[in-house]
Amino acid sequence: MSRIKAIVFDVYGTLVSTGTGSLDAAAEILRRNGREDLSPALFYRRWKALHREHIDGLAGFQTEAVLFERDLRQLYAEYGLSRDPREDVGLMLDTLGRRQAFPEAPAVWRALSGRYRLAIGSTSDTAPLLADLARAGIETPYVFTSESMRVYKPRPAFYQTILRALGLAAGEALFVGDSLGDDVAGPKSVGMRACWVNRKGQALPPAGEAPDYMVEDLNELERLL
Repeated sequence: MSRIKAIVFDVYGTLVSTGTGSLDAAAEILRRNGREDLSPALFYRRWKALHREHIDGLAGFQTEAVLFERDLRQLYAEYGLSRDPREDVGLMLDTLGRRQAFPEAPAVWRALSGRYRLAIGSTSDTAPLLADLARAGIETPYVFTSESMRVYKPRPAFYQTILRALGLAAGEALFVGDSLGDDVAGPKSVGMRACWVNRKGQALPPAGEAPDYMVEDLNELERLL
């Protein structure tokens, strides 16, 4: 097995917490529409599912601003909400670029940066992601986003583009993230090793879909490596 030379990190849910911003935005959207009887958590869960469906169904690329409006337009139709989604989509967009790193993330990043080439691989627009990384003190010249590469996880081209840019074979890179689909199955499909950051204590997937490594937080990753 090749020696790991680089670690590619997902950002949201891995290095940076999404906090309650998205849920708060969902609650405000329902309040504006006079539907405080609806559950913000269920509304947001449906939003996330639609967002995934829309990304998976795209032939090309669209920014999060465009996708969020499309998601919200369909949600408003499903829930019978009367407002114009174009007036409300800013509530969700305003949560981007304002998120905080997990407590251990900056120190672990600094510790690993002396031993490995560290990169970012995120399904996100570039500007808000850079703002969140800067706030956390996480620095690297290797930042790859769905916007910069015009492709989304878990499509093979997402990971292959990163490997080419780093000049590495698949077996020389480890992908670290919190999503079994985007950060485990995706990178493993092109031959990368994958570490699942299982912060929520979820059950392990079947053996054929399991990550190479699993940790509960990034401190465990540092000890593992």
